Amino acid sequence: MDIEVGLSLLGGLLPTVWRTEAGLLQAALAGDHKASGALTDRLMPPAHALAWRLTGNPADAEDVVQEAFCRLWQHAERFEPRAKVSTWFLTIVRNLCMDRFRRSEDHADASVLETLADAAATPEENWHAGVRSARLHEALQALPFRQRAALMMWAWQELDVPAIARELGMTDNAAHQLLFRARAGLKTRLSGEDGND
Repeated sequence: MDIEVGLSLLGGLLPTVWRTEAGLLQAALAGDHKASGALTDRLMPPAHALAWRLTGNPADAEDVVQEAFCRLWQHAERFEPRAKVSTWFLTIVRNLCMDRFRRSEDHADASVLETLADAAATPEENWHAGVRSARLHEALQALPFRQRAALMMWAWQELDVPAIARELGMTDNAAHQLLFRARAGLKTRLSGEDGND
C-alpha cells in the first residue's frame, strides 16, 4: 500500500506521534532533507541504545544502526502506517543484531567459546553429587566395621594390602579377602541390590 494513501485513510485514527513519524518518513522519501534529518534524530538514540545492549560493543552498535538506516530508506515503501515508524525501525535493528550474533557464533573459535563456559558445577550437578555422596555414606555405614575400615584405608589413605593387614592385625591374604568383600558389598549396596556380607 502506498504510504500517502495509507496515511490519508488512517490519518485520523493514528496517534499524533505515529502520524508525525509516518509524515516525516513520507516527506523524507519525497526528498525533504529536513524531514529526513528530523526522523534520523528521533530514531537514532533508541536504536543505538538497543544495538549497544544487544551487541555489547559501541562500534558494532554503530555499524548495526547505520545498516538499519540503509534498510529503512531502501524498504520504506513497505512501511504499514498502522504501526509506528520507530517500532518498525527498532525491529530492523534487533534483527540485524541477531543476524550479526548468528554469524559470529558460526565463526567463533572453539577455544574462545570454551573460555566463556563456566567450569563450576551447575545446581543440578551439585544436587546429584550430594545424592551420590549421601548414598555412598549410607552404603559405607551398612558395611561391617572391619570391611568399612579396610575400604577406608585403601581408598582414602591409599594403603596397600600388606599395610592394611598390619593395621588390622591379620594376614595379607585375609586383608585381601576382607577388602574384596568390602568392595563387592559397597558395589552391591550402591547398585540398589540387597546383599549381606
